[in-house]
Formats: sequence, C-alpha cells, structure tokens
Amino acid sequence: MNFFLSPPFLKTAAVSVIIFIFLDMLWLAIIASPFYLKHFGYLARVENDKIVFNLYAGIFAQAIISLGLSAVITLALNTQNSLLTAIITGAFAGFVIYGTYDFTNMSFVKGYSLLMSLVDVAWGTTQGIFAGIYVYFLSRFFS
Repeated sequence: MNFFLSPPFLKTAAVSVIIFIFLDMLWLAIIASPFYLKHFGYLARVENDKIVFNLYAGIFAQAIISLGLSAVITLALNTQNSLLTAIITGAFAGFVIYGTYDFTNMSFVKGYSLLMSLVDVAWGTTQGIFAGIYVYFLSRFFS
C-alpha cells in the first residue's frame, strides 16, 4: 500500500495522466475522428458531422486507464527495471484494457464492428507502449 502513496509513484502517475489524456485527445479529435464518425457515429452525439465528446466523462475514463497503466508498469519495473519490460508490460496492459472494452461491446452493442474493435485495440496497445516509455523515464526521474 505504501507504494501507491509514495511521492515517486504519485508524481509519475500524475504526469502520466496528463500525457495519456493529451495523446488520447489527439487520437480521438484529430487523427482517428473521421474513422470513429464513420464506424461509431450511429451511437454518438454528432453535430456538424463531428462527434460531440463529453469532456468530463472522457477525461475521467482516460485518467482511470492511465492510472491503471502507470501502476502495472511501475510494479513491473520494480521486478525488472528495463525499458523493454516497461514497453512489453504497457503493450500487454493496453491490449487487455482496450480488448475488454471493445470485445464486450461487440458482444451486445448492435453494429459494433470487428474493424472498430481491431482499430481501437491497436490504439490501446499503442497507448500502452507509449505509457511504458514515459512511465519508465518518469519513474527514473522521480525516484
């Protein structure tokens, strides 16, 4: 329990949340916006051919994912402190988090496509890889 309350972890997690949110907003609002509108627009609030993002709920969800990634990656680094460990752990955790969300949606959301799931899981895995990189360097910086 002391680990999660330690200043190095809290600082690493706080900065990680900011980085994660920035990257996810960049992905959702700019890079993948046309794809999500095309494949997910039927479920979204759309105005002027753009998905309207609930900022508070989105940031809250992104913060939760980021905190989970930070915790898992930092704990893995306590076992083997290497960049490769952080990247592999982040990729795996991102895959699990996003895979759970997307394939659960496929199981009961009408029209939720395999393509949508695969693209989103690939993004989650990529976010996990990015998290592995910055958590590794942040944890070294703050310890």
